[in-house]
Amino acid sequence: MRVAGNVLTSKLSFLAEGIGVRPLRASSNTPLWPEDLDALQRVFDWLCSEYRWPRKSAQAQRYGRMLIEEYQAGTRDERLLLAAGRSFVDRSLDQRRPA
Repeated sequence: MRVAGNVLTSKLSFLAEGIGVRPLRASSNTPLWPEDLDALQRVFDWLCSEYRWPRKSAQAQRYGRMLIEEYQAGTRDERLLLAAGRSFVDRSLDQRRPA
């Protein structure tokens, strides 16, 4: 039997440490198991490395939340999560560029 418990807030607490933001909460009733969190962690770390974000930065937190929401919406493949993360970043950057 697997128990999710407070794994989400403890395992992904790096997103909220030292920044003064509220702790992450799952946005759906879908539990995140340790193997789910491991997959999310790998994709999150890859995005942080690729975009050269400190893991505790506001940008990293924002995209970490997006990854969790995307995962809970059904995207389980790490390559697809990475593509979704990149797409989300690119759209965000496009919106900030002057016309």
